[in-house]
Amino acid sequence: MMFDKDIQIRGKHATYWKALSKGPANARDTSKSFKVFENYIYVYMLAPIIGIVYGHRGKIDSTNSKDTAGMLAEILIKNQSKLKYIYRLIMLLDDSEGLTKEEKLNRAFHEDDNEESTKAGLAVFHSYFLGGLEILYENFVERCITDEDYIQRMYEFVEEFKREQKIDETPLDINELLKSR
Repeated sequence: MMFDKDIQIRGKHATYWKALSKGPANARDTSKSFKVFENYIYVYMLAPIIGIVYGHRGKIDSTNSKDTAGMLAEILIKNQSKLKYIYRLIMLLDDSEGLTKEEKLNRAFHEDDNEESTKAGLAVFHSYFLGGLEILYENFVERCITDEDYIQRMYEFVEEFKREQKIDETPLDINELLKSR
């Protein structure tokens, strides 16, 4: 099964994860810096999407192995349907392993009970999570000092994303599409 066990990471990515979000309710945060995310699960859901959109996969780096971050299975299980949805998107969009369309579809939708396939899929998911953490940390921790910096960077990041993904150039007229149904 996926997203039903505690997860914990060490090293620089743990530092990044903690820097981007408010900690669990029982954790003391001594940092005075602005936190982009309300909690760890939001980072865990968004970072892989950022990683795949920007084509950036991270590798575990435990050089600073004293720092750890993680989540309990209870939180993952509570958000399991959303996480599986994101997982399936990642499996369909990832081209790093040279899988055919059929193999991608099978990994995304038909192999949840195949331990070997799920393990490989989760490795891909987590590599995009780490890559997304790196991008988010660079953009919102390294580049920002004041609250104004965060607001400005957030605006710039969203505008860059819209431009790069050509969101405003969508040829579909959503209203027309909805009317035709």
